[in-house]
Amino acid sequence: MKKLIFITVYVLLAQYMYAQTLVSSNPEARELYTNARNYLQNADFANAIMVFNQAVQVDLENLILRRELANAYYMQGDLMRGEKMVMPLLKRDEADEQTFQVASNILAGMNKMDDAKDAINKGIDKFPNSGILYSNKGEIYTKQKKYKSAAAAWEKGIEKDPRYHLNYYNLSKVYFFTKNYIWAILYGETFVNLESFSSKSQEMKKIVFESYKFMIAELNNISLDGKLNRYDNPKNFEQSCLKIYDNLRNVVTGGINAENLTMLRIRFLLEWNRSYAKKYPSELIDHQQRFLTKGFYDTYNQWMFGKLDNDKIYKNWTQKNADIMNRFDQYFRNNKLQPRDNQYYHIN
Repeated sequence: MKKLIFITVYVLLAQYMYAQTLVSSNPEARELYTNARNYLQNADFANAIMVFNQAVQVDLENLILRRELANAYYMQGDLMRGEKMVMPLLKRDEADEQTFQVASNILAGMNKMDDAKDAINKGIDKFPNSGILYSNKGEIYTKQKKYKSAAAAWEKGIEKDPRYHLNYYNLSKVYFFTKNYIWAILYGETFVNLESFSSKSQEMKKIVFESYKFMIAELNNISLDGKLNRYDNPKNFEQSCLKIYDNLRNVVTGGINAENLTMLRIRFLLEWNRSYAKKYPSELIDHQQRFLTKGFYDTYNQWMFGKLDNDKIYKNWTQKNADIMNRFDQYFRNNKLQPRDNQYYHIN
């Protein structure tokens, strides 16, 4: 079962790896590549390997074809052949990010963890802004149960490549389970906007929703302990967010639901815009501000939290508001979040 889940995840990840504008100058090799790719996406690994082999024979020195053959071996579980195929590619000048990624996956699958990290680090040396390589580095550390090192790798991935989505996904889960709820919210919502219609996005919506509950409960506990002025003089982005939420925690008396959470988040946006937007520019917060300006913020919050809060009420709401839901969907798909460089705020 674990192997099946791993293969499923990797097939999804493979979509990124196939974003090649020109696989080969040879038309026959390109056609074979396309056929092999289709087999691979359908988990027909035997046929994928056979056809990739044929493509390699047509275009012998093509790095992409050899890399994809190594990847197919990996997905089939033939790690020794995968290693033999991919390792010489790391020395080639044209070795790309995915070459180092495939090599590290194969080596990690063989439990050669030091070699896997070495391959990833060589890739990062060559591609220092590669979010996908930092993502893999974090996965290697996770397999070694070095969770702090994994989180540090994913954080570096967000800093260097803020538009790559999986680092947000991994970190949101980490910070939820380590009770750092403000970052679970920020990273989880970023992921949902980058990858919006998958099982992972549904998982992240739940983490964001639950994180709000725990964060408000924690702020109330701090207040009961007599620490009323804890965030009065915020020194960074994180504390500035918490100061606003601390001042607004009474908005959600009686428990958090989709409706009062929307009110909490609207008031957060208004206060952030007044007090901190210039000091701490954030494309995620600006993205929400645009939803608010366009009249879609309530709909967006229903999309985020309505089903999690009460499925029956959410279905009724969508039926009554079908027109604005359709307009929101069109706007949302055409105006995706694009995280910006130089807006990374290190966790404190």
